[in-house]
Amino acid sequence: MLNNNFRFILRRLWRQKLHTFSHLLGLTLGISVCLLIGLFLHHELSFDTYHEKADRIYRVNQIWEEASGEKDLDYSTPAPLATALREEVPSLEQVVTVFPQSETMIEVSPNKRYMQEGMLLTEASFLDVFKVEVLEGNAYEALRQPDQTLLTLSTARKFFGDENPIGKTLKMDGDRMLTVTGIIKDFPSNTHLPASMLASYVPSKEYLGFNPNSWMMTFGASTYVVLEKGADIASLEAPINAIYDKNFNDKYSEFGTSNGSLQALSDIHFETQYNSGGKWVKATNPKWLWFFGIIGLIVLALACINFINLSTAQSLSRAKEVGVRKAIGAAKRQLILQFLNEAALLIFCSTLLALTITFFVLPSINTLLDKSIDFAVLFSPIGIIVLLVFMLLTSLLTGLYPAWLIAKFQPALSLKTARDAGDGRTSFFRKFLITTQFAVSGAMLIALLFVAQQMKFFYQKNLGFDKENIVTFEVPDSEKINVLSNELRQVKGVKSLSFNSSVPSALSRSGTVMHKEDYMAEDSEDVSLIFGDAQYSEVFDLQLKAGRYYKDADTTAISEQLADDQLFPKVLVNEQLLEAMNFGTPEQALGERFKIGWNDWQPEIVGVVENFVTSSLHESIKPSIIFQVPDFLDQVSIKLYANTDLPTTLNDIRMIWEQNFPDQIYDYQFLDEQIEAYYESESLLFSFFKLFATLAMLISCIGLWGLATHAAIQRNKEIGIRKVLGASVTNVVTLLAKDFVKLVIIALLIAIPITWYLVQQWLQNFAYAIEIQWWVFALASLIAIGIALLTVSFQSLRAALANPVKSLRSE
Repeated sequence: MLNNNFRFILRRLWRQKLHTFSHLLGLTLGISVCLLIGLFLHHELSFDTYHEKADRIYRVNQIWEEASGEKDLDYSTPAPLATALREEVPSLEQVVTVFPQSETMIEVSPNKRYMQEGMLLTEASFLDVFKVEVLEGNAYEALRQPDQTLLTLSTARKFFGDENPIGKTLKMDGDRMLTVTGIIKDFPSNTHLPASMLASYVPSKEYLGFNPNSWMMTFGASTYVVLEKGADIASLEAPINAIYDKNFNDKYSEFGTSNGSLQALSDIHFETQYNSGGKWVKATNPKWLWFFGIIGLIVLALACINFINLSTAQSLSRAKEVGVRKAIGAAKRQLILQFLNEAALLIFCSTLLALTITFFVLPSINTLLDKSIDFAVLFSPIGIIVLLVFMLLTSLLTGLYPAWLIAKFQPALSLKTARDAGDGRTSFFRKFLITTQFAVSGAMLIALLFVAQQMKFFYQKNLGFDKENIVTFEVPDSEKINVLSNELRQVKGVKSLSFNSSVPSALSRSGTVMHKEDYMAEDSEDVSLIFGDAQYSEVFDLQLKAGRYYKDADTTAISEQLADDQLFPKVLVNEQLLEAMNFGTPEQALGERFKIGWNDWQPEIVGVVENFVTSSLHESIKPSIIFQVPDFLDQVSIKLYANTDLPTTLNDIRMIWEQNFPDQIYDYQFLDEQIEAYYESESLLFSFFKLFATLAMLISCIGLWGLATHAAIQRNKEIGIRKVLGASVTNVVTLLAKDFVKLVIIALLIAIPITWYLVQQWLQNFAYAIEIQWWVFALASLIAIGIALLTVSFQSLRAALANPVKSLRSE
């Protein structure tokens, strides 16, 4: 019996190829999106859950509160904190310091150097806190001794190929020698500490370059603790804060207060407030997870709606089949089960196709997201169970209503008239579903246009400085600045250059507080510091509002021979600083002095420049000071001629670099590309929105096509009669299309206010954003109506061109 039913289902699906293809296409697209988003969500939610003690591991974050009451949250803590925690907090099972490094130059041999990412300085207790699989060597002994390193398997192969790396030496940053004493398994991609090398952490000034006993500074390292089983996390706040009080707050309270805050390991990847989670892996805003999850459900819902619409639209063609089956004794339950089996078979085939698509698309998604999402998760025991439950629920969701609707046909009516037994409520339900589809699709299309407008705004807005044709790179040795400057200026394509600490628009730079009289006062203001030579304004084309640019000779104002109360560096300031300090107009501000918390200096304003974007367009412009401090010029920005031979010019610059810094690796960036990277998340949103909006519109059009087909079949004889009475093709097409256009217009009227609200909320994330303009809604509506007309008109035109004799000969 089952075999006969299965064969019948296959035969029917094969005979109605177009309808079967429509079902499969919509479901496959929806399920593919769900699988990809599900894999992404699983990857994000599984961050750091593989550690055996994950539920008891916490990071100690630091909360710094200034006298003004402003708080700064940081994942970095003072170097002595780990020792103090071991000695003074008994309910901690383990304490470990981890010090993630920026790109580190590793020299394997004189001709083999790498800018290595993922070097982690840490202690032997790291192996007791986090899950690390040691493949070779004594890892504990290695991390207890200075100048030892453990390499991950992939890093060992990268450095040494098939050679045994144990006992070999590496040169770190050109001077420190490291001995390879062990190999460990690569860390999984779902961790916020994806180390490629573990090197021994030695808390001494010789190794770290600063005083490791100072409570006055943080240096980028973090402190992790493992709570004893059954320990109460709330009871640990008091002893940790007591450590801060004893070592910092009681001694340096005039600068502010500092305290510790425990953060669960499972929360690190999702809390963006602590400097984006960590040094290596940027934290994921939970709103993104909700966004992707909702998008996945929406696309799947559209596909299910599409399936229901197509299935109910086919009810007329199945009326006689149901009538015959009921006449020979088939029960309603049997018919429902048969139609559910059809839906289940289509869901199964769509899932197989979706798995195939996911397998081939996932590498591109990983590249786009810079992730390592594992496809094999779908075939783990839990993954298989989830897939089976997913297919069962989707089969019921999509098949139950059409099965019930078709199975309730009355055999006498079905055999006599072959009419759709669905009543007016069924017709209304189908229209409701198609309206819902286009409301969602229209909303996504409108949102897509607004995101595109905001992205265009990012890239075309005047930032207040020139970002075109500027190359930047770090200068390892400040003593060679003069030589480097002279040689670079001889390069044919170089227009000008400046040595500085940062470009005008940088996500991070030095900062301090300022005040007219006492920078420790409660009403002091934050100020951003930019160190640049006298050519800084020329390279970046900062626009002068009043006064003058500073000159090379102005560095005498910070000479070491001067007394502290005579240090008046000549500075440029932006208009935002004048507003923060109430200095009046740019002309009135010239000659003004104020105090800053940087070496107790009292800058003197010699020039005021127009406001320029100081970080990204997510944030408002900050009060900024630009001045010369030769000791802090650690990068060079080179302005190139627009018509220069770029490859030749860049090669000439590289050769000069290699002559001056033969032991370093040359690495440059174009400023405009660096600024574009500030909007990576929005660019990603735009890319996905284009994909999702296209899929949503395609699925909606498939559903609309199904309804148009159904309407044409239902009104077949009516169309024949109208044509016999003289109706033109245009009249018939208009007759069939107008009802569907009405549904699309209603859908857009629903979508517009909802999208307006959501877009308005999204734009509030930016200090500088576009205005919501009416023409965007109008354009999106025209596009949606045009697509709907094309979809419906194809089937309507086909019905209008049909020979009326064929539809009327049975009358």
